[in-house]
Amino acid sequence: MVFEHALKSKKMLLFVFVTLLILGVFLSLYSSVIFQEGNPWPQVKGIVQLNFSNTDMVKLSGSDNKYITKSDNPEIIKSFMKEKGYDFTEQMGAGHLFKSPSGESAVAVHRYYSHYYSLWNITEHKENSIVEGLRDCLPKSDMASHEKCNELLKQITDYNSCVGAGFSIMKSNPPQCATPDGRTFVRAN
Repeated sequence: MVFEHALKSKKMLLFVFVTLLILGVFLSLYSSVIFQEGNPWPQVKGIVQLNFSNTDMVKLSGSDNKYITKSDNPEIIKSFMKEKGYDFTEQMGAGHLFKSPSGESAVAVHRYYSHYYSLWNITEHKENSIVEGLRDCLPKSDMASHEKCNELLKQITDYNSCVGAGFSIMKSNPPQCATPDGRTFVRAN
C-alpha cells in the first residue's frame, strides 16, 4: 500500500516535470512569436472571440484602435469603416486610407500576427476649426489672413491644444510643442 502510494507520487512528479519541461522548451522556441506584441492575452482573447463567435473582426481589449481579423482580407476592414461613415480612397503599402463625407480621414494599417490572423491599427483624424483655419491662413501673406492666423493662434493655450492644432512635437524630455509665433508648450505629466 505504501509502496503503491510512493509509486503514484513519483509518476505524478515525473508527469509534472515532463509537462513543465515541454512547456519551457515551447516557450523558449516560440517566445518571439508569442510575445511579439508584448502581453499576448488581448490577442489570445481576440482569437478565441473570432473562432467562437459570428464576427469577422474583434476589437482587442485594452486598446482603443487595435483590431484582429482571421485573414488579411481588406474587404473586412472596408466594410467595417463603411459602417463608421468612411469611404475607402486608396491603399498605400500596408495602409488603407479612408475619408468621410465631412472631410475627416482615417488610416487602417495592417500587420500579420501569424499565418492565420491579422492585426489592424485604425487611426482617425478628426478635423477641428483651428486646424482648418490655420491651414487656410498660414500660407497666405495678406493682412486679413495674418490677423485671422493671430486670432486662431491665441486659442492655443497649452500643450494639448498645440498638438491638436497639428504643430510638431519636439523630441525633448518632457516633450514640447512649438507654434509658428514662437511660443513653446511643455507636456504636463
